[in-house]
Amino acid sequence: MGRNGISIALTARLRELRPDGIHLQHFLGLNKLGIAARLASIRQIVVTEHSILDVSQSRAGRIRARLSWRLASKITVIHPSIKDYLCEELGLPSERIEVIPIGIELDQYDRHDRVACRTRLGIGSQVVFAFVGRLAPVKDVPGLITAFLAVQSRHTSDARLIIVGDGQDREACQDLIGSHPLGQRVSLVGEQADPRPYLAAADVFVMNSRSEGLRGRCWRLWRWPAGNRPGCRGITRHAQRPRLAHGAGQPVFLEASIEFVLNNPAAIARMDEPCRQYVKLNFDSKRIAERYRELLVD
Repeated sequence: MGRNGISIALTARLRELRPDGIHLQHFLGLNKLGIAARLASIRQIVVTEHSILDVSQSRAGRIRARLSWRLASKITVIHPSIKDYLCEELGLPSERIEVIPIGIELDQYDRHDRVACRTRLGIGSQVVFAFVGRLAPVKDVPGLITAFLAVQSRHTSDARLIIVGDGQDREACQDLIGSHPLGQRVSLVGEQADPRPYLAAADVFVMNSRSEGLRGRCWRLWRWPAGNRPGCRGITRHAQRPRLAHGAGQPVFLEASIEFVLNNPAAIARMDEPCRQYVKLNFDSKRIAERYRELLVD
């Protein structure tokens, strides 16, 4: 395939398959496959953008988005803030962009085995924070560990932080844990085929991403099982769900949120049901899949 996405062989193959529609991830995928799909007369071409990070930080990405969006029948984004960026900063037409959150298979996530999971992990009554994801710079896991240990150094409550995942920041995380006198309160368990036992054992999910489906930096703390990744403001402004702190380059806000959890266990516990109901209403994978089906076979 050429760099501009023109491929006679791919076009011929798509004509042979004759799909009703195709679903692509990110504008890079649209740039590589969009022309071939159009030449093959595929009626519905849907491209999904999960974050503005690559587009906003890359001049080539912005140019690619501005040039290639016309190849798509519909552009979907996982949060309104991404749509705002594409429309306001890149000039994409609002009517071509639809907000569809990431879907969650709700029946795969529960905490019925919470006690057993905590016992296996050697967890007693302490509050447990959990992160699940890549140990990549954009996730800023070292910043999370630093904030957690700073709070533990001045707080009387013995808490735990479980880090599930692997990536290029693993060594930096290990150095932070090994050099701190309370480093044993942080568990770096690596990549797990099934992270659900760790989530079930946790009290709060925390993410310290520089970018996560919205502009800028976000710090999120929420009660399990609100384990999804829409924009931070969207998940926290309903039903008094989890405490949110945000502010680029200011770890003090993350520390304050961790302290809020430790100082207000009853308030945090009351977030469980509102979180579950909100996720069920807005992120049920069956509903999300149906919305994509409608776009692809329209």
